[in-house]
Amino acid sequence: MNAADSASIIIDAPAKLTLSLRVTGVREDGFHLIDAEMVTLDLVDKVRITPNEDGLNFDGPFSSGISTDSSNLVNRALALVGRRARVHIEKNIPSGGGLGGGSADAAAILKWAGFTDLVAASRLGADIPFCMIGGRARVQGIGEVIDILPPVQRKITLVIPPFGVSTPAVYRAWDDLAKAGNTTTNNP
Repeated sequence: MNAADSASIIIDAPAKLTLSLRVTGVREDGFHLIDAEMVTLDLVDKVRITPNEDGLNFDGPFSSGISTDSSNLVNRALALVGRRARVHIEKNIPSGGGLGGGSADAAAILKWAGFTDLVAASRLGADIPFCMIGGRARVQGIGEVIDILPPVQRKITLVIPPFGVSTPAVYRAWDDLAKAGNTTTNNP
């Protein structure tokens, strides 16, 4: 361990699972309004943050192919809070699996920075405010309205396919179905 690593902090970034999701509308700015139940899982990324340095890298079983440019949610979270840090993530949450891995990592950055504005966090991604709070909750709006629910112990088996799907692509497909008349914005 070098001197810089001794100033590092490691934060667990738990995956989330959306147990139910309804798209209830689309705002004029294109953000989808949701009504969902989300829960925190025991599956975690390990986020090592070294303040006042630069860089983002990944290792771990699901680290392949993750962008480290300004589009990455971690870099966008750092920009939101106006902080610099070298961030190393042990990626145990699969990307594109609907488990909020990138959102969990961004939420870890926001928590580290002491950032609590759920509305601003939701502009980065609808799952980020929930990942900042965790537990079990009903999530509404564009992700910024969080109503904590009592915990329920469950065993969940995750099946991870060998491919991922981007959240924006899912919402685009939803919009295309709505335009084609195959669904409405208030049906699941």
